[in-house]
Amino acid sequence: MSVNDVDARGLEALAYSTALQTYLFAFPLFITERERMRREKLNAPVPFEPAAPINQLGHMTAISSAKGDLPFSPNADTVYTGISLDLTKEPVILDMPAIKDRYAVVQVVNAYVENVPYDYSPRTNGCDQTYIAFVGPDWRGTLPDGVKERRLDTNLGGIAVRIAAKDEADLKIVLGYQAQMSLTPLSEWNNGPSGKLATPPAPRHRNTYAGDFAWFKEAADLLAENPPPPGHKTIATTLWRIGINPGEPFNPDALDPATRQGVLRAEQDGPAMIEYLFKNRGRKFPNGWDSARYSRDFTSDYAARAAAALVGLMGNDPEEAIYLYTYFDANGDPLDGSKPYRIHFPADRIPATSNIGFWSITMYGGRSFQFVDNPLNRYCVSSRDTLTANADGSVDIWVQAEAHGGAKNTNWLPSPAGGPFRVTFRIYSPVQKIVDEFFAMTLALPPLELVASS
Repeated sequence: MSVNDVDARGLEALAYSTALQTYLFAFPLFITERERMRREKLNAPVPFEPAAPINQLGHMTAISSAKGDLPFSPNADTVYTGISLDLTKEPVILDMPAIKDRYAVVQVVNAYVENVPYDYSPRTNGCDQTYIAFVGPDWRGTLPDGVKERRLDTNLGGIAVRIAAKDEADLKIVLGYQAQMSLTPLSEWNNGPSGKLATPPAPRHRNTYAGDFAWFKEAADLLAENPPPPGHKTIATTLWRIGINPGEPFNPDALDPATRQGVLRAEQDGPAMIEYLFKNRGRKFPNGWDSARYSRDFTSDYAARAAAALVGLMGNDPEEAIYLYTYFDANGDPLDGSKPYRIHFPADRIPATSNIGFWSITMYGGRSFQFVDNPLNRYCVSSRDTLTANADGSVDIWVQAEAHGGAKNTNWLPSPAGGPFRVTFRIYSPVQKIVDEFFAMTLALPPLELVASS
């Protein structure tokens, strides 16, 4: 092998490695683009979904069910209000009412689906009434008195407001809170919310690509609209190695043959990475549970961040909610709807939450983002339910397709009659000790144990 051959092989490998990391780094921008493009086409909110024109409130007016088709994993614990942000022109001001009787959180992300600091939650402001102005990275100006500034490091972003709702009677109260919310452009603010909606920005011109390098050409366009924030300087300074310069189109013809081949190979292998991450998002624990958001700074783990954007779009910081999931039982075998399982919580291992917090275990199809349909329309079991405890204070959750029978039905989480499924464990408003001892807490969670049919 000649020296030139060695160099070419090394250069191709370097380009492949850099391009794979770029694939993971830029992947959330494609999710933001997907959500934005859908909302660009709207002229009014979508009934029963958290979707509305850009810079307008999209209230979900029902508790999620198996009839939904949201392109991410919903929960059956809270009702969403969704907002797609475009702060290029001016700030928008969110008016959140005081919500003291239940869990309520305003989560905000940038274009890379990274959480920004929280201004409204039980932990940060006690869910007092507040005005929050969301401003873009380059905006300079003065906000009205009494309005809190929250600056994003990209002009595009999103907001997810979650308000806990248990049943239809509870939903009516949540709808009342939604009616008190408003989103006002700064230019329409009149010593308070004016009731005037933002005029959606004009649809952005987008090039469409096909064939080799199409993914990286689109990625370059998205990076131009959403330059990498300063916190990602390390990877941003390596993009030149594969011909990406944020703000400029990607031209693969300008690459040397070895680099060109490495980038193309990464584009071909990228979907396989994402497919793997669909089931393996974060740290896998010996009991089968997995978490993609094991710390507030998980955004430096680009693989976990990409997977979270795909499957669990907009997951809260652990201080607000902890998310764990599994596709596997205690033996490491895939969960199968034809088999019965048990989750056994010893009395001293039931996760602790704040006074308004709670936990839930939710059933999803193995290859879908949606709930599993069942005659009871029961998609989760929760600490808000009247669960039947054992004599020693422990609690068993029965996960199977058929009703268990008797008192155990109160603890029954219906699974599909056959085929794969997954479950997600959510802990809303966990006590700080659980957050601080996240790994120990997760290791102490019981796995799904295969049990004999009864």
